[in-house]
Amino acid sequence: MQLHERILELSLSRSFFFPANEPYNPSAGFYEYGPVGVLIKHRIEELWRNTFTKSDGFYEVETSIVTPEPILIASGHVGSFADPVIECQKCKTRIRADTLVEEVHLSKHGERWDGKLESLDRIVEEQKIGCPRCKGELGKTFMFNLMFKTGIGGEQSPAYNRPETAQGIFTAFPRLYKNHGQKLPMAIGQVGRSFRNEISPRQGLVRMREFTQMELEYFFDPGDTKYPGFQEIANEKIKLKVNGQVIAATAGETVEKKYSPNEIMSYFLVRQWEFYRKIGINEEKMHLRVLDLAEVPHYSKGNIDMEIETSFGWIETIGNAYRTDYDLSSHAKQSGKDMSVFFNERKLVPHVVEVSMGVDRLFLALLEHCYREKTEGKDWEWFDFPPVIAPYQVAVFPLMKKDGLAEKAREITEMLRNSGLDVTYRESGSIGRRYARADEIGVPYALTIDHDTLNDNTITIRYRNDGKQERIAIHEIEKTIRENVKKGRVTL
Repeated sequence: MQLHERILELSLSRSFFFPANEPYNPSAGFYEYGPVGVLIKHRIEELWRNTFTKSDGFYEVETSIVTPEPILIASGHVGSFADPVIECQKCKTRIRADTLVEEVHLSKHGERWDGKLESLDRIVEEQKIGCPRCKGELGKTFMFNLMFKTGIGGEQSPAYNRPETAQGIFTAFPRLYKNHGQKLPMAIGQVGRSFRNEISPRQGLVRMREFTQMELEYFFDPGDTKYPGFQEIANEKIKLKVNGQVIAATAGETVEKKYSPNEIMSYFLVRQWEFYRKIGINEEKMHLRVLDLAEVPHYSKGNIDMEIETSFGWIETIGNAYRTDYDLSSHAKQSGKDMSVFFNERKLVPHVVEVSMGVDRLFLALLEHCYREKTEGKDWEWFDFPPVIAPYQVAVFPLMKKDGLAEKAREITEMLRNSGLDVTYRESGSIGRRYARADEIGVPYALTIDHDTLNDNTITIRYRNDGKQERIAIHEIEKTIRENVKKGRVTL
């Protein structure tokens, strides 16, 4: 069994995630997070906030999901946010044509699709490629827009569920600039849902129709691409993939050698590298890929993606782009409203560096990177989550239900929950099995309440990774757990 198949099984059985609307023959590309998974997901999002907005005093917004069509005309989504699709003439199944052709032909011959629909049709005809479902004849390729369309009000004014969270930030920028100091640089972040009507969603959380993004738009004077305090992180090292070769470089070197377009983007590359390491992504299985000129959008002055190795191969989880003034200028033209600002006695349209991070793909990669198989010391599978993103910080177990142990354990559980910790409680089953169940969802610490607890107000704290235990006083529990979480300590 491949790792991603085992991870899916564990996700279903341990309430990490599962298909949406299960009783109704669920549609592909929609997943829901269970009680365990949603805690991890929220921790990822909150750590992102602390790392990318709160620590630097940036702003966060929450903008509308339903987006009027003119906004997405300006952004280019209405005209060009599409994939090539081919339809079976027999069963009417629609398939992404480029993916089908690459799987059957192009990837085997080292070729790449040239972006022309005619080339896809030619290969389908020459290679006699039929429908993967019924072997029927395929029709001609056409472009299919990936947005979910809807209508607003009685007149049904055309609108769409947003394909990204960024456009709401751009349209809110003039008001936010006016209300919050009228100074540059100004950075605005958002965590929220986005929607893409994928033709062939697959690979679980890798390609979804509804997903969560964590995006930051950094607005700055185009005449000043320096980042305040950049020298403090200039010697921090990251791994880049440049022209197919993986190299190590400092943040300063990424600017000097023009791998990165400016200090601003290089600063965020370092923060992303630190963020991924902190939440448990294996440093040996990630790199930042500098996109070739042919891959960079016409309005961009540089794109760098984070890629993580998984059992599905290397997947993109972050997109960094120097978007220049493209978005603000496009919205100004479409809306007829001035999107420029006055700064340093000049009228200008700010440039933007965008930092766009996906939550769901990262969540899937995290499960794979933190998964641990059975060993001699642990006869069960478990997850080695860093405490900072573990679903519960601590589990509480009475050694047995009788003799007042359960009552004392529930009292301690309530105390810890009131202090703001997430606690899982279980009083049935053998203590060994309860330890195993906590390990199986990645809980770093387990507290055992026994008869000595009633006599001396001490409990046993067990560490997940080595199973070792120590005795501490009840009044020290919260402090001990918080210090361990902060230090990432998972062994005694």
